[in-house]
Amino acid sequence: MKRPFSPLFSAAWLILGSIVFRLLSSLFPEAVPNISPLMAVAFVGAIYLPLRWGWLVGSVSLLVTDLAFLPLNYRTDGSMFSAWTLVSLAVYALAGVMGLMVARRPSLGKIAAGSVACSLLFYFAANTFSWWHNLAAPLPGMPVYASSFAGWWQANTTGLPGYVPTWTFLRNAVAGDLLFAFVLVFAFDRGLLWGRAAAISAARAA
Repeated sequence: MKRPFSPLFSAAWLILGSIVFRLLSSLFPEAVPNISPLMAVAFVGAIYLPLRWGWLVGSVSLLVTDLAFLPLNYRTDGSMFSAWTLVSLAVYALAGVMGLMVARRPSLGKIAAGSVACSLLFYFAANTFSWWHNLAAPLPGMPVYASSFAGWWQANTTGLPGYVPTWTFLRNAVAGDLLFAFVLVFAFDRGLLWGRAAAISAARAA
């Protein structure tokens, strides 16, 4: 009889896989632009991992890659880097809360809708932070957003002139989050994908 993976083993391979993928995406952004498994791990992990610690798995992966490796790749400013890391952790925690809500009665529709909602949450948080930081600490020679709703809206739609429009990051994020969400559902609850009531759902309903 095949033994199921232990919760610690599942968490460990999720953390390792997230770290490896995120580092590869940072080194080869053209191949996997703005696609990361972290949000799916935080959201879907909160549905299926014991104690709903999926958001914690995503946070650990974020901290390892951000604090240890990504500064070497992006050479980011320390103050901005620390502030954004805290904002990211808060977003992943909110994604975990959304996962807890879905965990009561999970369905493919709820997981898909929740994944898109998590993508939007992260997108607006990231662009709002970018808008704020651009005003608070503008870089020499770089365009500056207007300190108004119009400037915030520009940050969330077209972005700064001369750069890739920010809406393309939302497109990539939604695609990536949905992809990884269903990969994790396949790993944790294949019965849900096949249209059958999964054992974990039945146990919770009881």
